[in-house]
Amino acid sequence: MEANTSQPVNDDQIPTNTGQYLIYSLTGCVIIVILSIITLFGNSVILITIWKTSSLHSASNILLSSLAVSDLAIGLVVQPLFIVYLLAPLGSELLHVLSIFLSTPSLMIITAIGVDRLLALQFHLRYIQVVTPLRVKSVVSFIWLLSAAIASSKLWAGYFFYLIPPATFLCLLVANFFVYSKIYCVVRRHRRQIQQQQQLQQGSNDNVYRILRLKKSALKTFLLCIILLLCYLPYSVCIHLLMLRAVDSISASVLITTITLVFLNSTLNPLIYCWRDSQIRAAVKQLFYSLI
Repeated sequence: MEANTSQPVNDDQIPTNTGQYLIYSLTGCVIIVILSIITLFGNSVILITIWKTSSLHSASNILLSSLAVSDLAIGLVVQPLFIVYLLAPLGSELLHVLSIFLSTPSLMIITAIGVDRLLALQFHLRYIQVVTPLRVKSVVSFIWLLSAAIASSKLWAGYFFYLIPPATFLCLLVANFFVYSKIYCVVRRHRRQIQQQQQLQQGSNDNVYRILRLKKSALKTFLLCIILLLCYLPYSVCIHLLMLRAVDSISASVLITTITLVFLNSTLNPLIYCWRDSQIRAAVKQLFYSLI
């Protein structure tokens, strides 16, 4: 039930008339309820923190806020709908369309964050001029409009509706590979420059520190991308196997486990934001201290 879903799981492809399914579905409901609560809390904290802290009103954090909105919507809408699906396993077109609409931005925004870090490394002296809040807001608006178009394609694209999400997923995978390969090359070049400056005892210490900080931020952003892919990939593989008729059915345990992994990503992201950015981490602490 996510951005790279190729085709909805049909009811006849999931054995639901067994005692095992009841056990798995009830267990899944309990786990997803817990994940939903944590997801809502964590992403709400991130959004409130960024909104209340003026020093966090940067172009980069506009992307982060949009990702948090996507995760918050998944916890608020998609996860409860999937619980209903588990309790009454009927085909849910609404669930499928909303899953695509609310989850597609995740990988797109992760890609945009990677591009943002690449631009910060390449234009670290002119970054603020190149990446402006207005431009980032335009990118975010385009991402959500494109996600809406992909989700609504079910109304007009016929069978091609099932091909659009995997094609989008593949394009974003290629884009991420290119972006982080480029980041790796830029980091290597900066490392050589820093070593040369240190040998010649030239260059500003502030400049060296800024480059090292950007390098660290880019590497942590890469981890954010890897975790998203690890959470989404198992379910994507299962759905593609069904679409290609490589398997006739998918077990309830596999379905519930892989979709729970997708939901887990929305739960983990706020923790990754705090670990990735010391300013956000400090602002979150300050928010909690102010409430005590």
